[in-house]
Amino acid sequence: MISSGGHAETGDDPAALARALEPVIRDTCDGRLSEIEWFRATWQRGGAATGYARWHDGSVDVPVIVKIPVGSNELSWTVRLGNHGLDRDVVEGQVPHPTPRVLTSGEELGGHDLAWLVIERLEGKPVSGDLSERSLTGLLRAAVEFQARAERGKGAFGAPPPTPDWEKALDDSRQWVRDNHIENASRWKSALQGVQKLLPRLVARWEAREMNAWCHGDLHPGNVMHMPAEEGHPDRCVLIDLALTHAGHWVEDAVYLEHLFWGHEDKLFGVKPVKQMRKLRKDRGLRVGEEDSVLADIKRLLVASTTPSFLTVGGDSLHAHGALVVAEDLVKRLSGV
Repeated sequence: MISSGGHAETGDDPAALARALEPVIRDTCDGRLSEIEWFRATWQRGGAATGYARWHDGSVDVPVIVKIPVGSNELSWTVRLGNHGLDRDVVEGQVPHPTPRVLTSGEELGGHDLAWLVIERLEGKPVSGDLSERSLTGLLRAAVEFQARAERGKGAFGAPPPTPDWEKALDDSRQWVRDNHIENASRWKSALQGVQKLLPRLVARWEAREMNAWCHGDLHPGNVMHMPAEEGHPDRCVLIDLALTHAGHWVEDAVYLEHLFWGHEDKLFGVKPVKQMRKLRKDRGLRVGEEDSVLADIKRLLVASTTPSFLTVGGDSLHAHGALVVAEDLVKRLSGV
């Protein structure tokens, strides 16, 4: 159902909406889009529907994914960075595309304010289901290439998203530790007290960071497709879901990826996201700075100390313990910064 203002109403079934609009989508594509097989993607969040189809355009006949509706930020970035050749045509010696090829897109359908995308369907699987040193290194390489192309195509970085309320998140963590039978409760209380003393200074330092990258914003292995090498084609990764792309400092993406593996460091296979991304950026000619390591530590401590606020009863105790170890170490290390 579409509201009088042209928007999908809250609570609508995305797949039902997509099926209803399929004839309009195909008509808009001038017969180049086949029938669409709608499905619910495991990586998706929110009220969007996706479907498999084929795109026919002269000699081009490729499998594609149709996505509707799409937020303005995701549409803008996916289209901006998707004006390139097909991934399947990338050969050895070429730099792989860091985002999918966009075959077509639009900001409305049949007069309704509904953005949509038709992108190349990648012949691989998410890194989350294919964790290895090779796929994680490929993920970081794709992220840096994404940063390079985003910077080249967008210009000035502008302002970052609103700052999280770190003080409230820290209070929520302390409340969780008090109210629940959390493992290592006494250690958590001590660590959080230490963070409380450092918080104003650390937040001020973080807020003063240089804006030197367009960050993906949700750099987790489920948002990166891995295509293993085959004859004539390189091993490569491609980022998907650009909805949270924003101006920031490059360590944000690196620390975000790293923190997902706290307590499960063996699954990183020795890959150190911050160190590796810094090297890849430097090799790519992108900016790195003397404060990078300090900023990474500040971001780590902010994330680690607020981990209890996101815990659920019976959650990942190994991850929680990993965050605690990080917090304890960094309270000591950053006390003199």
